[in-house]
Amino acid sequence: MSEGASKLLGVLGHPIGHSQSPRLFKRILAAEGREDVVYRTFDLPNIEDFHTLTQDHPNLVGLNVTVPHKQAVLSKLVRVSEEAQAVGAVNTLVKTPQGWEGHNTDVWGFQRSVQPFLANRHERALVLGSGGSATAVLHVLAKLGIEAVSVSRTGDSTQGTRALGRPSIGYHEVSEWVVRHHLLVVHCTPVGMHPHDGDMVPFPTSWLTPDHLVVDLIYTPAETRLLREARGRGAAVLNGADMLRLQAEKAWEIWKTSGV
Repeated sequence: MSEGASKLLGVLGHPIGHSQSPRLFKRILAAEGREDVVYRTFDLPNIEDFHTLTQDHPNLVGLNVTVPHKQAVLSKLVRVSEEAQAVGAVNTLVKTPQGWEGHNTDVWGFQRSVQPFLANRHERALVLGSGGSATAVLHVLAKLGIEAVSVSRTGDSTQGTRALGRPSIGYHEVSEWVVRHHLLVVHCTPVGMHPHDGDMVPFPTSWLTPDHLVVDLIYTPAETRLLREARGRGAAVLNGADMLRLQAEKAWEIWKTSGV
């Protein structure tokens, strides 16, 4: 089956070689018996080339969006769903006669992956990072009534965190008191992703306790250095594999509804 004879889906980002989305959607498409659909990766260093890419692939009908374009691609869309507007980031795009529309299924995926692991003590959270995934996480935590503080290298609130009304601090401000009073920690940056498995954001894991739940949205490797160190302190840990699967299933539901 040639790409030109099929409907084309894909994932857009840079770099993109780490993505497990093609493998995931291969299973989804096979289960649905959709031999008319192909899913592939699109490495796009500059989001300004978005329209050129889509014009070069006229059979492209849907896209997932990953780092670093979840916020930057907003300016290329004709419509953004209400929830994606609230988050300030998209991760799923649909081609329409008017142009490209944006949705956010990270919210769906994160909420359903993390809720089974939450306890009453997880009433305050630290969200490490300030990109599109972090804004989706902050949106979910607000819906769940969990107070959250955004942690970044500069401590400056991004547009997304300002829009969500969340305070922001720098890693240098993360004291023992801060860690011990925020028993949920969610890592939302690509630091520590394969092939840089030994890297980690400057978060003081030595202050973690068995009462903590540490979530890393990275799924390759299955256990990042952050999760390994957290587990060593007795904390409960969760990687991003379930979130990836759930957000992909929601994206497929959106694409099918649009006629894919």
